[in-house]
Amino acid sequence: MKKLFTLCIATLCSILMIHAEVLKFNATSLSYKSQNDYGYWSDWSDWKGCNILVVLNVDAERIDIYSSSTQQYDIYDYSGETYDDEGGTTQTFKCIDAEGMRCEVRFRQQYDGQWQLYVDYADAMWVYNIQRK
Repeated sequence: MKKLFTLCIATLCSILMIHAEVLKFNATSLSYKSQNDYGYWSDWSDWKGCNILVVLNVDAERIDIYSSSTQQYDIYDYSGETYDDEGGTTQTFKCIDAEGMRCEVRFRQQYDGQWQLYVDYADAMWVYNIQRK
């Protein structure tokens, strides 16, 4: 009986260790801005409605955005959580995209509970309003 109990505990521990943390979101709208040749940023575009799946796979260290062309970001560093003056919190990930370019992907929760996902490059950035699935 002792051996069976030990085997059950070992099996349960193995299952818990294998469990991957995957968070899924649905993007409902999108806005973007870009930098011109003189280094000036444009204003944010008007929000455009969308229906896009976003998957944060913590264990695989990857973020996938299933837009018309799939965006894949491999996480190489987690910069931690920051708090802003407006009462929001931001989780920042330093990433490499599928073409080998560096960027940051930020998950921001506003004080009212609304989530946003930012993708920041040196010369362009876009933001999605997202909801947990």
